[in-house]
Amino acid sequence: MNKINILLLNALDIYGGGEYFVYQTALSLKKRGHNVWVSCREDNFLYKKCIENSISVYPTDYPEPNRKNKLFKIANRLKSFINENKIDIVHSNTTYDRTAGAFAARLANVSHVTNAHSFESLQHNLTHWYRNRYLIDHFLADGMCIRDLLINEDKIDENKISMIFLGLNTNEIKKDDYSRIKIRNEYNIKDDEILIGNAARMVPFKGQEYLIRAFGSTISSHPKTRLMIVGDGELSDSLKQLAGELGTNGRIVFTGFKADLKEMYSAFDIYAHTSVEGGGEAFPFAVLHALAAGLPVTATIVGDIHAMVNEGVNGFLVPDKNENAIAEKLNLLTENKELRTKMGAESLKILKEKFTIDIMTDNIEMVYQKILNERRN
Repeated sequence: MNKINILLLNALDIYGGGEYFVYQTALSLKKRGHNVWVSCREDNFLYKKCIENSISVYPTDYPEPNRKNKLFKIANRLKSFINENKIDIVHSNTTYDRTAGAFAARLANVSHVTNAHSFESLQHNLTHWYRNRYLIDHFLADGMCIRDLLINEDKIDENKISMIFLGLNTNEIKKDDYSRIKIRNEYNIKDDEILIGNAARMVPFKGQEYLIRAFGSTISSHPKTRLMIVGDGELSDSLKQLAGELGTNGRIVFTGFKADLKEMYSAFDIYAHTSVEGGGEAFPFAVLHALAAGLPVTATIVGDIHAMVNEGVNGFLVPDKNENAIAEKLNLLTENKELRTKMGAESLKILKEKFTIDIMTDNIEMVYQKILNERRN
């Protein structure tokens, strides 16, 4: 494939799945010989990750979330950068940079593709309606649920949408024994304790409340079980309070934000992901990390998680907000090492077959080439 000049955009001030996607995609495209830049806030961990991995960064003063000021000022700055660096593709990822990038790409007369990472509408006002119909060449949906929503709710032409599952670099994420020992020692997790892990921002739609309540039942039956929640967010204090009220706080570890997820997942024996409907969860990287670490998974039936977790093969799927169902499956995995081992092996097999960074990047490159060919014709 010919070398392409690509500008990836991300306007948020948090570092979550969408930001990890930008970092991973930039790194993968760069390794394939493309010229890649990332436009993001300088105070985002994404900026640091790019610098550390020699990915070119264009720091941009994106406003705080839900602030609409400076839109056209930023669009004009992006347009100038696009022209100066002969960018071929602008690839946006969040609401604000989707709009700013759309106008910048149109002003610079280059192609614009956008990723939809959340199971929620991309259209909230007249500007979004205009942007979606006239300023975006192609939409990438992380899962089938997002694709269907874009077609049915946002009325976007299905021919302008490609469903591309996310992927991971299996060599970089692979579980290792050294990290397992290090993390378990750091948090005083004994060798004979079964560690259930969860890695997600502490926000309502991630549903950690239901995991904590379910865990109360698990430790009643299996006292040598521990729970580790990796992440931070607005619910941090209330979730810790809940753990205390249930008498489980001595068995639950809250680590806060951790940059090296490979280390954390290496310490886990089981992975639990208990998101709830209505918050936009679609295809969380957190579950992919669990597959890469060879872990059995208990997850709620939300978004496209069912594409990653094959019921009874590499884990279990349960209804959201159902702490009894969550507890039942966690108990089953906790008491059966042979089942954990078997399902963990299936997780890694599924990841390698369907969700690698190479498969994801191949599909993204095909979309890039398609829209560039259409522009030339």
